[in-house]
Amino acid sequence: MNRLFFELLKQIQDRKYEPGQTLPPVRALMKEFDATEEEVRSALTELIYEGNLERVRPEPPDQVQVPDYELWGTLTGIHSITREAKKRGQSPGVEITNFGISKAWPSVAKRLELEPDDDVVLMERLRKADGEPVAIEISYYPAKLYPGISEDMFTSSGSGQSSFEVMQKQFGFKSTRAADELTVAPLEPREAKMMGLEPGTPVLLRFRVTYSDQGVPIKSSRAVWKFKAGYEMDLD
Repeated sequence: MNRLFFELLKQIQDRKYEPGQTLPPVRALMKEFDATEEEVRSALTELIYEGNLERVRPEPPDQVQVPDYELWGTLTGIHSITREAKKRGQSPGVEITNFGISKAWPSVAKRLELEPDDDVVLMERLRKADGEPVAIEISYYPAKLYPGISEDMFTSSGSGQSSFEVMQKQFGFKSTRAADELTVAPLEPREAKMMGLEPGTPVLLRFRVTYSDQGVPIKSSRAVWKFKAGYEMDLD
């Protein structure tokens, strides 16, 4: 981090630039701070990676701004939104936006170890904390493992909203392991509207397969998250 990184960071922290406000062009910053172009670009890059700035989307490519949204924070452990919200003293909320049955397509069939003609129960949910959207999750359940599964099973208050809770209490499946694939993706217009963000906002995209204590894939899901994922590992 060069000196300009810290000077710009202080300006952002002192609210010289409000959320959503764009910074002056590179040339103007060079003149203001008596800095080289390389120093300015390096400082802006570091501030972007630190989360203090973001690129203006989609144009112009060199313009940066202070983000006008805040991440929910870091989600750790098993990445349960219900548990995390309760741990923070917030009320978890859920809105089911789609529920139905579909034939398993190749990627889902592979993750859940299903036959091509097997059915999956699809459920899309908007997850909230204190009424604010924090994630959109689409879950895929092998229909043959969940006879009688219904939308109303996932609309209870508190921990009853947790899919882990429903899977264990309603169907006797204990979740003991999950495999995640994580990447970053820009929000599409529909999902951006649901999350209260601008289209193109970068979010965390997670694919997960959840396994029972018998090693059977019992759920797959795709989620976009308005937060960072945290992990802990033993290094000895």
